Amino acid sequence: MTRSADYHHGNLHQALIARAIELISEGGVESVSLRSIARDLGVSHAAPTRHFRSKGDLLLAIAAEGVDALLQAALSHAGSTELSALGKLKALAQGYVGWAKANPAHHLLLRNRDVMRHANEQLKEKLKDYAQLQQALVAKARAEGWRSDTSERLILMQIIAMTAGLAFMVADPLYEVPLGGKPEEDEIQEVINDFFSK
Repeated sequence: MTRSADYHHGNLHQALIARAIELISEGGVESVSLRSIARDLGVSHAAPTRHFRSKGDLLLAIAAEGVDALLQAALSHAGSTELSALGKLKALAQGYVGWAKANPAHHLLLRNRDVMRHANEQLKEKLKDYAQLQQALVAKARAEGWRSDTSERLILMQIIAMTAGLAFMVADPLYEVPLGGKPEEDEIQEVINDFFSK
């Protein structure tokens, strides 16, 4: 019996996504092809096209899944009514880096220009929502007195540079070489704490 027997009642859709995520984690976006995934899963070459018309559609579905998880992580970290705007901004950064560490394949897809240039409006709106949340928290934190002598735009650039940089360090093994290993959790936290304490 082939593995295809396991994929009935819609299970193939999720199996395709799961296998693509494994391939991205192992060899990057370039290692993904619908034909190779079909072979790996023991289904016909045509079977994946019933769920995804192309490799691009599959990658965008994974990216959308990643954005949903990112927004959930962001809101769970920055949604507390007990935190100041600065506390929420810090929590948002922690949530983003934590999400990238837990979902390296999703992070790499969201940072892949070839994938994201085909993003649909719904996915673009979700990313815009995240950016607007970040911008609003920067404005509120400045109004509360944090770095009020620095422009919102410059602060936003610094936060994006820090969080995106940390996210790459935890999600991409390439950075283990210059760092001499994966960043430790306490090191990541120290970098974030140091930025938001200034």
